[in-house]
Amino acid sequence: MTSAPPMYDLLLKGGTLLDPGQGIHDRRDIAFQDGKIVGVAERIDPASAHNVVDVAGKLVTPGLIDLHGHFYHGGSGSAVHADRNCLSSGVTTGVDAGSSGCLNYGAMRDYVFPAHKTRLLAFIHIGSVGLAANRVLGGGLHDLRIIDVDRTVDAIKSNPGFFFGVKVRMHHDAVARWDAHTAMKKARTAVDQAGGRLMVHVSGTPIPLPDVLDFLGPGDISTHAFNGNPESILDRNDKIRPEVREALKRGVVMDVGHAGVHCDVEVVKAAMEQGMLPDTISTDIHIPPEGRTVYLMNDLVSKFHAMGMTLEDAVTASTLRPAKVLGLQETLGSLATGMAGDAAVFDLREGRFVWHDMAGHNVEGKVRLDTFLTVRDGSIVWREGRLTGMGDC
Repeated sequence: MTSAPPMYDLLLKGGTLLDPGQGIHDRRDIAFQDGKIVGVAERIDPASAHNVVDVAGKLVTPGLIDLHGHFYHGGSGSAVHADRNCLSSGVTTGVDAGSSGCLNYGAMRDYVFPAHKTRLLAFIHIGSVGLAANRVLGGGLHDLRIIDVDRTVDAIKSNPGFFFGVKVRMHHDAVARWDAHTAMKKARTAVDQAGGRLMVHVSGTPIPLPDVLDFLGPGDISTHAFNGNPESILDRNDKIRPEVREALKRGVVMDVGHAGVHCDVEVVKAAMEQGMLPDTISTDIHIPPEGRTVYLMNDLVSKFHAMGMTLEDAVTASTLRPAKVLGLQETLGSLATGMAGDAAVFDLREGRFVWHDMAGHNVEGKVRLDTFLTVRDGSIVWREGRLTGMGDC
């Protein structure tokens, strides 16, 4: 009598599944077939899979979602190669935050993004050329003629599933104080006409933070929310501003957007002590100037866990929550049966680990998530320090 042929393409066996979307933090086997999750159970017969990976003693999560990165590699001077930086950190979905605008997104969509195994999505910059001249002009809204609302709306409507909204860099190096309200109005108009979310850089704003938040509604994103600049989420007494609490009540998303200079440890701690956790954890990954450190997602999950977030909350802010922000919670952010076959497997390293910010504050932790394996659409794309394949871009 011959045995039945294997049913599954891949089986992750014996790991500890942490899946906030299903409320699971326990040992589970996970089966993949045709790019989807097809089985999650306490025991699945290893003979039923073509490829079995023993992940006993390791943490298994849904593939991480980096809501704010820069992935227009080759088209923007500060953008990174997505596969090298995402897959190595357990990220299976990266969202580009405004690297391109309505005049130069075509090459990103048609050539750069398809050359990667990382799932890549985008917010379009309200400036017509995005961040192409960022290192020269700091974000490119010094002349508001660079904004073309109609073309931006058309780009979003013409690319459903690719663009998820509009990004505006509300930084004093990017837009003059006297133009800032107008730039925000134009970005708001574009989103209202095209649909999607408005993502606003709120670190170093040229106008008061409450003025910026007034433009944001449910699902819109305040990125770099935990920065240490004077116009931060905290008032002069280190209390959360009432306008920030009002924004939270109406559903504005407070995103980390860590980067090298946009997340202050003391601001995070003060906010958390007052009951305000980050809604989403993201990297703002880019090629930094000399002397800055930009952490990858596995380090940021570890860092925020060290600052007091439970591991469940930190994983939620890196998986389920960003999936909901994007409106993709039916396919991403969980390892429930029928979802996209995206998973991350981590070794929980014990020791003394230190993370820092540019203000000179350090965070010490005893646990660090080191990426062991990354699975994208049911295929292993990163394993034990090596890409198993990546795009040529």
